[in-house]
Amino acid sequence: MMKIKALFLLWLSFNALSLTAQNTDEQDRSIYEAAETNYNIGRIEEAQKLLSSNVKNFSGSIRQSAYRLLSLCALGLDNESEAEEYVHKLLKENPYYSTTIDDPQRFTDMVERISGRSENTITTASSHEERLSEVPVPTTLITEQMIRDSGARNLQEVLATYVPGMSIVDCNDDINIAMRGIFSNSQEKILIMLDGHRLNSYCTNIAAPDFSINLEKLKQIEVLRGPASSLYGGVALTAVVNLITKQGADVDGIKVKAGYGNHGQVKADVLFGKRYYDLDILIWGSVYRTSGELRDVPDIWDLGYSDGKVTVGGIGKKPSYDMGATLRWKDVQFMYDTRFSQVRSPYTVSTSASAYDYERYRTYNGLHPGFATGSHHASLKYERQFGKLTFDGTLSYDKADLTHYQVISDDTVPRIADLLSLADTLGVIFKEHGGTSRYINGQEQSYGMQLKGDYKYMATADHSGYLTFGVEYSHFQLDDVRYTIGYDFIKSTPENAMLAQVGKGHENSYNAFAQLKHSWKSLILNAGLRYDHKARFDNSRVNELSPRLALIYLRPKWNVKLSYSKSFVDAPYLYQKINQFMSLLQYETEDKNALQNYEHLHPETLHSYQLTFSGTQWLKGLDFELNAFYNRAEELIFSHILGYGNGGMDKTIGVEMMAGYKKGRLTANLNATWIRTLKSSVKISELFHYDINHNNSIPSIMANLVTGWQATKNLRVFAKASFQGEQSTYNVSVTTLSQIYGIAELLITDAVDDEQYRQELTKLMIDLLDNKLVSSQDINPRIVFDLGAEYRLGKLSFGLNIHNLFNKKYNQSGMDTGLVPQRGLWFLASVGYEF
Repeated sequence: MMKIKALFLLWLSFNALSLTAQNTDEQDRSIYEAAETNYNIGRIEEAQKLLSSNVKNFSGSIRQSAYRLLSLCALGLDNESEAEEYVHKLLKENPYYSTTIDDPQRFTDMVERISGRSENTITTASSHEERLSEVPVPTTLITEQMIRDSGARNLQEVLATYVPGMSIVDCNDDINIAMRGIFSNSQEKILIMLDGHRLNSYCTNIAAPDFSINLEKLKQIEVLRGPASSLYGGVALTAVVNLITKQGADVDGIKVKAGYGNHGQVKADVLFGKRYYDLDILIWGSVYRTSGELRDVPDIWDLGYSDGKVTVGGIGKKPSYDMGATLRWKDVQFMYDTRFSQVRSPYTVSTSASAYDYERYRTYNGLHPGFATGSHHASLKYERQFGKLTFDGTLSYDKADLTHYQVISDDTVPRIADLLSLADTLGVIFKEHGGTSRYINGQEQSYGMQLKGDYKYMATADHSGYLTFGVEYSHFQLDDVRYTIGYDFIKSTPENAMLAQVGKGHENSYNAFAQLKHSWKSLILNAGLRYDHKARFDNSRVNELSPRLALIYLRPKWNVKLSYSKSFVDAPYLYQKINQFMSLLQYETEDKNALQNYEHLHPETLHSYQLTFSGTQWLKGLDFELNAFYNRAEELIFSHILGYGNGGMDKTIGVEMMAGYKKGRLTANLNATWIRTLKSSVKISELFHYDINHNNSIPSIMANLVTGWQATKNLRVFAKASFQGEQSTYNVSVTTLSQIYGIAELLITDAVDDEQYRQELTKLMIDLLDNKLVSSQDINPRIVFDLGAEYRLGKLSFGLNIHNLFNKKYNQSGMDTGLVPQRGLWFLASVGYEF
């Protein structure tokens, strides 16, 4: 409630400013309307004169409209060069400007020609603005219109729709996505940023692409496909997603939207945006909730549990929300964002993997079982240009409340006690009590500072060069840690003061990077290097070098890029602490020396080689890109029942394709991916390893097609088809693992005296390791269709999005997870209004 009040007071303050500027705004609008009237009745020269003498005083949408009308006036007077000049100014004011069916064809062709020649620009790849053809790595740019045409409800669905190589994985506990076959239990391999500000938790590395990210506020999404640690350090292992918010001038008023759908869906969005000369303001808020889809499913593991009902797509009792604001005044930019999300897991933890009675479990701090995160993000940025040097400094602060509340089983689970060799107290709970759960909660906060410079050291007819350099510092700490085991649904073990104390800690990171970009006419060299030093909570040190080298050859209608890059992501703080917790729980002691027995984790690394070919306008309206890659990932982290360990390795090759087509009222975006895992291995413990050497929960072939059609001036229809080829999911058989541990314990403790029996047990353990340790389940190929439409009637709009139009029944899987049923037919209808 305090957050809502604060945002409301902030809105009142800016509304007061709006009243003081209202007279000027109304005067500018009346001038424009007078010029538009003159143009419509054929007085083109009068309209041109009126606009040209006043356009420099206009701002926001009025200035954009004025540049458009000035271009139309010039075309009406057959002055094409002047018309092009105003189109350039229009696109500089709004690079994402789109024509309408009411515009003259001559003007539409000019806009498409000039925007195609100048290209869209991004800043994510090299930390300064550059054209897409000059970006050193494969890049996907998702525009506001593409987001709307996808019918996506959250960021996960947008990325899976448009980014080749990205696919949805379901690890049961969180909304997740994989890039080129590499993923974890939660999304902790892809760096997600909001206007360049990191959203990934410093404690867990997680930034889930869920309903806590408001899509209505976004102007575009920039996605770097492949490692990007040379600029962004840890977490940027497989990709970077930078969410670019709109400016207040893009909104120019208030936009509200409310939606209602099946399965208890309720959605509300509000945007307020204004530009007052040098001050640009954007305020947003969104809320989403759903009870989820109830499904009857069979048991997915070999544990003998009965069939049950699970909830698919549920997000918990408390709705997800996203509220925030950006203020831009001259060279200063401030951003604040507060978000909350919770995911309701369909199944219990993977060790038991069964349906459970969600309503019977107690609440902690008002939260039912699920993964929940409440976060605050704030940043203050100052940017200034001194001749050839552009300098910016950023201060940032993040705070989050993290809750991992997992149901273990409604029934007793003696195997967990056996597998983990738990001490007597916990062993009795798992063997004699049902309704068991694990609750972990902690509050993290971090602050950081970044100083960065871009120096344009050369700009001649034959050569140009940029040197980018910077330093960063960040401090992270975890406070007020709670860890407890629940049983009998409503009871819990006393919180261990030792565990709470062990959970607390802090880490510091010091980083420096440099990047050189030099152009020789058609050839570009882009080289970067970053050094990351991290002082961990246990006094260990992480030192990582992340290089990137790319060569780009540019031609008028095509370009070729060859690149190598290496990235890393350090082991999450929470994983290290959970390993410590499990060490203490196993020994049931408060002796700090027991902490030395926990498994220390190392950073995960990825080496990537990429070759990219892009073509523009080979056919009118068609752009495309082909990319081939080879990835080698090492020291990947996997879960060990209730702990974590390094040891995973993955070698993968693949080919990605993107194509975009626009002609008249029709747009189409197609992407397709082929991925092949050459070698993959997982380390369960020092004793047990297994090789998969196949794609795990990732199809070899996947493709998406999104089409949009402006049927009439007011009606836009869009459709999506998503194809996922046949795939398999590989998981450790808990039953087999329990038998192996039982045999190993007998052999190690010399409980078996008979040598022949010992040999038979040894042979049995080897057979189990070779043949039954890893079980696989197949997932059939599928194609899912979505359909949507939007109708505008003045300032009023009506929308309808239908997911899985034909109610296709299918499953998905992920790490340590069996087959998880996916959403069937879901629909969401909405109504919006612009003030």
